[in-house]
Amino acid sequence: MSSHPIRRRALFQVAGAAAVGAALTPWAGVPAFAANKKLYLDPGHGGTDSGAVGNGLQEKALTLNIALQIRDILLADYSGIDIRMSRTTDATVSLQQRTDDANAWGADIFISVHINSGGGTGFESYRYLTTDSATLALHNAMHSNALAGMRTVAGVTDRGMKTANFHVLRETTMPAILTENMFIDTVADANLLKNAAFLTADARGHAKGIASYLGLPPKSTGYSTIVDNATAGRFTASANWATSTYSTQRYGADYRYANPVLASDAAWFKVNIPAAGNYKVETWYPAVAGYNTATPFVVAAAGGNQTIVVDQSTGGGAWRSLGTFALAAGDYNVVGVSRWTSAAGYVIADAVRVTQV
Repeated sequence: MSSHPIRRRALFQVAGAAAVGAALTPWAGVPAFAANKKLYLDPGHGGTDSGAVGNGLQEKALTLNIALQIRDILLADYSGIDIRMSRTTDATVSLQQRTDDANAWGADIFISVHINSGGGTGFESYRYLTTDSATLALHNAMHSNALAGMRTVAGVTDRGMKTANFHVLRETTMPAILTENMFIDTVADANLLKNAAFLTADARGHAKGIASYLGLPPKSTGYSTIVDNATAGRFTASANWATSTYSTQRYGADYRYANPVLASDAAWFKVNIPAAGNYKVETWYPAVAGYNTATPFVVAAAGGNQTIVVDQSTGGGAWRSLGTFALAAGDYNVVGVSRWTSAAGYVIADAVRVTQV
């Protein structure tokens, strides 16, 4: 959507000017028990209204992509939510229809997803000119989490939390937020919008903000797996990694160790991730005074490798969390232990545990 204030106002306040090409499409996320929270999810533009265009992209396609992923992530990862969307295809839906449908359905919150234009860069979000405490709380949750999600893949400028007299914010009867996700006519932003991992990270951030505000309980998947350095076909390391049974704090029969060096030469733990989602990653290692105080652990997250530095001279003989990461589905090297550290002492690779959350 254009960042020009006059054009933006026209896009949002002029309702019902175009004929409607398709009916609004409901999406039932879970059985409609009274306790379920109701999210109305609005992919901006659609059908005869392309929205902003630039660098070979159309706003209407990007907003639908992001919104469908938000829906799917919420339904896969959380309980207690019903989701209704203004459109699930490339349909023409007027602004009045969107707000009327959300109001009639009795949505608890309304989230509208858009892409910016006008030559800027970064992320911004909007609420209506006058704000109650519930809308402000939703705005805080949405803005911070969406921005954090995008920043797991790339540096994104924070353009701030703003107010505007947009139709979808003014005419809704529940807390409503509109997000503007990068600039379609800025080459660097457009390149990110062409990156599938970036769009997924953006959607995941939106979903996290929604879940946080609504207090949605996460689904318990029950998936958890442990990969030991001796697990057949699950651990690979060069000949520089030796085997030891020295410390009784080890997991299993033995563990691997290597001297630090200014080269990666990582030892890798391979994990079969059943479905894309958030996973807690933990490591087990024996701690010995003199072992490395700055061992780099590498997690192959969906948005790119992330490095966590661990002091292996202490805290051994137990599961230690490296953090929670968005992981792609598939059977691949998920956790690596690198030798690339300037700290002295052996680096240790023993076992890892990966649990879906």
